[in-house]
Amino acid sequence: MLKDSYIYKMFVCLSNWLNKIFSESFLVNIFIKDVDNEKKETDTLFVKLINKIIEIFRKVFSKLKLDKAFDNSIFAKPIIWLSLTVFLTPFLPTMMCLGMLIFTGMSLALKILITPDFKLKYFKTNAWILVFILIIGVSAFTSISLEESINIALVMIAFAFSYFVITNTIENKKQLKFILYLFVIAAAISAVYGIYQYIFGDVYSQAWLDSNMFEDIKMRVYSTFENPNVYGEYLILAIPIAVALFLTEKGFWKKTFLLAIAGITMLTMILTFSRGCWLGILFALAILAIIIDRRFIILGIIALMLMPFVLPETIINRFMSIGDMSDSSTSYRVYIWMGTLAMLKDYWFCGVGLGETSFNTIYPLYSYNNIEAPHSHNLYLQIVSQFGIVGLIVFLGIVYNFYKEATISMLKKKNIVLAGIIAGMTGFFLESMFDYTWYNYRVILIFWMVLALGSVTARLEENKEGKE
Repeated sequence: MLKDSYIYKMFVCLSNWLNKIFSESFLVNIFIKDVDNEKKETDTLFVKLINKIIEIFRKVFSKLKLDKAFDNSIFAKPIIWLSLTVFLTPFLPTMMCLGMLIFTGMSLALKILITPDFKLKYFKTNAWILVFILIIGVSAFTSISLEESINIALVMIAFAFSYFVITNTIENKKQLKFILYLFVIAAAISAVYGIYQYIFGDVYSQAWLDSNMFEDIKMRVYSTFENPNVYGEYLILAIPIAVALFLTEKGFWKKTFLLAIAGITMLTMILTFSRGCWLGILFALAILAIIIDRRFIILGIIALMLMPFVLPETIINRFMSIGDMSDSSTSYRVYIWMGTLAMLKDYWFCGVGLGETSFNTIYPLYSYNNIEAPHSHNLYLQIVSQFGIVGLIVFLGIVYNFYKEATISMLKKKNIVLAGIIAGMTGFFLESMFDYTWYNYRVILIFWMVLALGSVTARLEENKEGKE
């Protein structure tokens, strides 16, 4: 009777029509249509030049017998140093993270020089990242505050190069899984410390609250990141990976362990009371759920309807204040966006340069209500402010190529872990609309790490080298 009813037939026709529009749309097909160019990236002049330079250094190492001296040396095992870097990044100061990353890169270079059959891995994203690095360098020398901009550029360039270090260090699925486990375990440890903060309290955390609107919130967790919004941005990238690992791993104890990681990191995400990060993680988990099974949409709608009856009043009030201009945090951001857009009408092509000094030299001339700010509270506006419109175009090129390669591989192989990485990155990009998510240098490094892990996961699914 149901199938013969006009209502059922109407919904079937409507769903088929929507599915046809979705599958045939231009925006969808630019991400899922697999088009292989006849000329491979390995045939380019730049790649041939790099390989030639490597070959010259290999001959030098061979003549000096350095290849035998470092054979099986711990210094020529970059996976060890990469593991330490991934695990310790949430806990170490920026300069120590930079030092560990440089040491990992040197270890990889040593391995390349002593291994004759080692070949660099090439991705479609590589060229875009190299151009972005070039733009960072040029912007440093054209900035208003030269010394500060050069120092910032050097750190950003080194962290961007971590993409190449990671994609060339991880060689098989076993290594990839080990790195992913370290990544989520580190997030869980930071979450435990965050809960410790919440239990014992910290008056300093009140600096990020409008005390008039949220006097019932006594603490915002920030763990090792000095700011709850920054910590939430890190968790957006980590939580979907933990959930994806939980869904794919087999065995009671492994699943229990990963469920505990996902649970404790999600709890600390709530305790950050970061509304933008809440939206980011909800969006990320929604995408992951839809990728796994579209029927989760119904469960998601039911969950959203039940949330007001389950969650504490403090969380409900905080969430419902999104977009409320009477909240000083919301109005503060809106005025900063307006001032930044006014500034970019004059500086859209080349930006004003890197660093707070460059931004605060020009921005106050355009600010609304005399509001001061260290940055534009929006990743995309800040990229234009620092690197100009060309920088934003190149950055979007990186994002597009990452999504295209990752989405094609995920659809072909039904890889849930890759879906988790895609979901985390998507949630991060959504949060980037409400805050400058690259303000913290360690988050910049973690961003490039996750981007590289996504590319490696996609490539190992496609190539035979991914088989253990």
